[in-house]
Amino acid sequence: MTEEYLILRPDVVATVFDDGAVLLDLESKFFYTVNASGWGIVQMLESGASRQQVAAQCRAWGDADTGAEAVNAFLDCFEQEGLVMREAGVAAMSENRLDTSWTAPAVEKHREPLQRLITSAFDPSLPLAE
Repeated sequence: MTEEYLILRPDVVATVFDDGAVLLDLESKFFYTVNASGWGIVQMLESGASRQQVAAQCRAWGDADTGAEAVNAFLDCFEQEGLVMREAGVAAMSENRLDTSWTAPAVEKHREPLQRLITSAFDPSLPLAE
């Protein structure tokens, strides 16, 4: 069956930590922090997954039906921020494990893009090393 699915943009890269991951959107240069459950969802989006597939996997990980709102809000955020693309076709969702107990997925956009965090060594406002 052909359906619409979400796939992580190829220019969104991740660094994984024990309790989640940090994503960098190479286009906008903004960082996003996701918790462990959010990282589990992001891994599904790397190969593409429908919202229904994501919801089913989250339930298998321990999400109660009341948590569906948090999963949908997480996916909505990814769509609004342009971190995912919509594709028509058959999603090839890979098998994923969640190595921790389930919590509601969370994503936080960092306030400053990368180019504002990195300063030039030739910036006259920086004090010289002695």
